[in-house]
Amino acid sequence: MVALLKKVIKVFVPYGMLVLYRRYIKNEMKIEGVVSSLNRSKYGEYNPAGGFGDKLLPYVNYIKKGTSLTVRNVFEIGANFAQDADFLMEVFGLQPKDVYVFEAHPEIYAAIKKIHSFNTYDYAAFNEEKEIIFNVLPINRANTGNSSILNNREGMKQVKVKSIRMDKFMDRNRIDKIDFLKIDVEGCSYEVLEGFGNRLKDISCIQLEAEHVFYNSVNHVFDEMYDMLKSNGFELVDLRRNPGAGYSDSFFVQKACIKIWQ
Repeated sequence: MVALLKKVIKVFVPYGMLVLYRRYIKNEMKIEGVVSSLNRSKYGEYNPAGGFGDKLLPYVNYIKKGTSLTVRNVFEIGANFAQDADFLMEVFGLQPKDVYVFEAHPEIYAAIKKIHSFNTYDYAAFNEEKEIIFNVLPINRANTGNSSILNNREGMKQVKVKSIRMDKFMDRNRIDKIDFLKIDVEGCSYEVLEGFGNRLKDISCIQLEAEHVFYNSVNHVFDEMYDMLKSNGFELVDLRRNPGAGYSDSFFVQKACIKIWQ
């Protein structure tokens, strides 16, 4: 039965596991309804962008029900106030030492250091290591998550930050494996993935925001990232296009970790 399903998917579905997951696994994986006890008051006067991690719950449940993974660490690139990393730490039962967050906005980085005890870095993950211009919104704006390397919108100011390659970061810090990686970098996801080089194979799963159209100086779109990850052993198990927007949220898991393939 599984072999037949694989053949049908290969012929009719360009993103293989996506439909298989939605039709044949998700119905058996009733969302457990993890209710976060996250202490939101710790964020005080700050304005975290995109909620407090709740949107990550389907991916968490997929890991728990559809994979053989045990999540022992979390990396978040483009962390904003690290509220998503905070949520993931809670639902996977981790400690602050198991969480690594990267946020190049100087003021938000300082806020993270005040709020959390995570491993926190004020670097812009990229495909080369150098001093780079980063465009930032004031910390009191409603959507500070729009700060990025590419966007230079009205009201932003430019600051110089250090960009790093994540493969070199992993080597320097003796990190053998990343269990859960989240990337939300406003148009530079391809460059971040490129910066992992051969270490992409050492990541178990990736939750990724990616553009589907070229705008705001975006140089690479989702299909290119899909090809890169597919060639490094990943399967796409969830894709959510944002209505009226040119981007999506997706979830990739190493094929060897997906139960249905085993």
